[in-house]
This record gives sequence, structure tokens and C-alpha cells, in this order.
Amino acid sequence: MGIFKIRLFRGRSPRRSGSHAPANATPIRSVRRKFLLRGEEYSVVLRPEAERNRLTVREQTFVVSLSPSTRENFDRFMQEWYRRQARKTFQAAVDRWLPLFAAAGHALPRPRLKIFAMRRAWGRCYYTKGLITLNLHLVKTPSTCIEYIVLHELCHFVVSNHSQAFYRLVASFLPEWRAADELLKTFARERRVIR
Repeated sequence: MGIFKIRLFRGRSPRRSGSHAPANATPIRSVRRKFLLRGEEYSVVLRPEAERNRLTVREQTFVVSLSPSTRENFDRFMQEWYRRQARKTFQAAVDRWLPLFAAAGHALPRPRLKIFAMRRAWGRCYYTKGLITLNLHLVKTPSTCIEYIVLHELCHFVVSNHSQAFYRLVASFLPEWRAADELLKTFARERRVIR
């Protein structure tokens, strides 16, 4: 019986109902920095000691409920929240482009999406694997930029390189792709989206 108790409680102690912050956690009362989503800037209002983590968008504000109210919990929650927003946003862009490819005679299989926080690339296409990887930080940029990068990667399923044929294909779907590309570069540089 005693051995069973030792094994059961070895390592981390079991969580009781209601989250409690670890002893070395950093309390958080406010967040001063701004956050970006689809090209818009948002401030943060914290609602500490909520029942669970939650984010509500009110005009240009993220209202973030936290339990527990720690810097570590906030950072982890925001990373997960951005990942969910990115998946929904990127998948919606793929869903908008695929019928247009089919109408142009390029019936593409629905690609799998993977999302990573990348330092140098906005996206990559692994056409032989039916896979597109997109940069998590892309969700912070204007919608035009998101649509352009998703289109760019989908075009690689038709033309695998960056030849003139590739850019003609991109232009056939998005004639103003150069403006979108320039907007993305400018926005990312000015807002320090990729660090």
C-alpha cells in the first residue's frame, strides 16, 4: 500500500480542480505590447483569475481571460490561439482557391497543411507529398498577403519551380500579385512580423 502511494505521487503532484500557478510562475497584471491579426493591430485587456483561458475580440482589443494569471500561461495561450486562428484562416484561403484552380483546368487534390513559426519563409510546397507548410506569423499580415502566399504555394502543384510559367500561372489568378508581395515585405519589415 505504501509503495503504491509513492509511485502514484512521484514527480508532479496531481492537479486539483481549478488551475494553480507553479511556485516559480511570473504573475501578470497587464500587457502593454500590441498584437497583430490579419493586418490589424490589437491591444490587450486582461481578465485575471477567470475559470478558464479565453480570448474575445472587441473592436481593436483582445480581451484575454486567464487562469492562472501568469506570464507563462499568457504566452502559451496566445501561441495556441494564434495557431488556431492560422489554421482556420489558411484553410479558408485554400478552400477559396481550389475551385478556381478546378475551373481553370487544374483540379488539385486538397493539400495537407502544416503550420510552423518559420524565420525566413512564408510557405513551402511539397507537391510530391501533397503538403503545404505555412508560417504561423503569416496570420498577422493583411488578408491580401495571406491569399497571395496560399495561392503561390498552390501554384507549385502545377509548376514546381519559379520559372516564367510559374509566375504567369500566379498572375492568371491574381494579376496584382506583385503589389501583394511588396505589401507583405513592407508590412513584415515595418511591423517586425518575422524576427
